[in-house]
Amino acid sequence: MPLGFTDTASTTCLHVPSIGLIVAGDAAYNCDHLHLSESPDQQKRQEWIAALDKMESLKPRAVIAGHKRIGNDDSPRIIGETRKYIRDFERLAMQTTTARELYDEMLKLYPDWINRGALWSSVRAIRS
Repeated sequence: MPLGFTDTASTTCLHVPSIGLIVAGDAAYNCDHLHLSESPDQQKRQEWIAALDKMESLKPRAVIAGHKRIGNDDSPRIIGETRKYIRDFERLAMQTTTARELYDEMLKLYPDWINRGALWSSVRAIRS
């Protein structure tokens, strides 16, 4: 199913209605810092949120993320968690002035999430 822009252009997901499954690919993350470096402006991040809304409207029972912490379940809650992360990133981007400050503030909110390198590249994309 086409989703539009998420972490890159022309993202898709697989929806299997008969079992309530969405294979989200890179549209939803599961306790893994998002790759926002191709989404340096608010419009692109809003498109990603719209894609999450589209997946959530299907009322899945399971969502398989393309990036996840090993051992985590495949709960549909990851759609909301991904959306919250994007909104937190946007809010903190407006409240901070340096790349390091934004990075540190995101780590305060998501200290246990993996792939801090993705967070750093995302921060650098808007604070280069």
